[in-house]
Amino acid sequence: MRASRILLWLVWCVAITAPLVWVRLDYDWERDVWRATVRADRWQLLVDEAPQWLGRHLGDLGLATVLIGAVIAVAWLWRRPAWVQVRSDLERRTRGKYRDVLVAVVVMLVLVLACRHLGDMQLEWAIMAGMYVVLALGLNLIVGMTGLLVLGYAGFMAVGAYTFAVLHQHTGITWWAAMLPAAAAGAVTGFLLGLPSLRLRGDYLAIVTLGFGETVRFLIKNLVGEQSIIIRREARVPALMWEHPVWRWLFPDGLSRLETELWIVALMVAGSIWMMHNLTHSRIGRAWIAIREDETAAAAMGIPTVQLKLLAFVIGAVWASVMGVFFVAHNTSANPEMFGFGESVLILSMVVLGGMGSGPGPIVGALVLYLVPEVLRERFPALISYRPMLVGAVMVAMMVFRPQGLVGSLRRKIELTQEGTAR
Repeated sequence: MRASRILLWLVWCVAITAPLVWVRLDYDWERDVWRATVRADRWQLLVDEAPQWLGRHLGDLGLATVLIGAVIAVAWLWRRPAWVQVRSDLERRTRGKYRDVLVAVVVMLVLVLACRHLGDMQLEWAIMAGMYVVLALGLNLIVGMTGLLVLGYAGFMAVGAYTFAVLHQHTGITWWAAMLPAAAAGAVTGFLLGLPSLRLRGDYLAIVTLGFGETVRFLIKNLVGEQSIIIRREARVPALMWEHPVWRWLFPDGLSRLETELWIVALMVAGSIWMMHNLTHSRIGRAWIAIREDETAAAAMGIPTVQLKLLAFVIGAVWASVMGVFFVAHNTSANPEMFGFGESVLILSMVVLGGMGSGPGPIVGALVLYLVPEVLRERFPALISYRPMLVGAVMVAMMVFRPQGLVGSLRRKIELTQEGTAR
């Protein structure tokens, strides 16, 4: 039955997308009619270029398949009752100390190897992926934990980014010194937006946040202008060169600007994961989950729903504003078009794809939705024009076959399963 459902879904996708991919509509002005013609370039892509690309990258595809299969197998074994019991016993005895130290050492070794062997393009991918991981974790705090549908999250990024850009333009402030004023501006913006709108629910709140994101973008255009604000070299993330023997042994040529940014974004990701974990397992986190499941019941039990939703909104806004500062420092310029509606939808898609309310879910979703298109752009440029269609197909497939996300939380999985059974 499941195999037939998958086959029917694939046939439906092909039937819907085939006319959009292989047929082009042209308007004949002389005859005043529309003419449908088959796109020969797309047929050439399918028949000629795609087999050649598969032949050239057969080894890479095989290696990727093996790695994906190994990750799935490890994840399956990791959830077996015997391994769960071993992990719980080990954590109870060590209280997680050795685990944290081991993870820190492995991450530092990976960063050292990355700085030694990765090129500038791969470092750029890693930095951007890390920034999207932090943004997805921040939005997951609002959408996944509290259940508030926010469609203008990039607006908070714009607040932090232009706080840094305008202050830098007038005072020459550096990126690290702009973190505090950007966080304050994000907190005030989140409070002012959340105070009158968080009594709304569902689609109504989504419409308000969508309007907020577009309002911030057009407000920046009117106040600052549409031209990009260029960040001077002295205000960007600097390259590091120390004379300590250990440092010289690890990095003989020092750290370039991109390599320094990689270490900084790794620290930001680690701090975001730590904060997300602590908030999730605190009394506030449990209250957020109660609000997400049934706000009326939570209010009846004495939980201050409006105040806690406002707290989640402010924390998420501060998160995004701080990342907006680093985003501008990395790109060396600020432009209103960087923070449009598409950016908000991309971050929300990362949260939904990975798994709302899950700790590792937004991390996986951010890595998949950013790195896979970038690799396709580099390895197979002709496929990049199909990116919106491929992302849409993946999201539809997730909603049909795995609504809890790629790495959904166990609690959300039980809830979704129970809801489907009841229906």
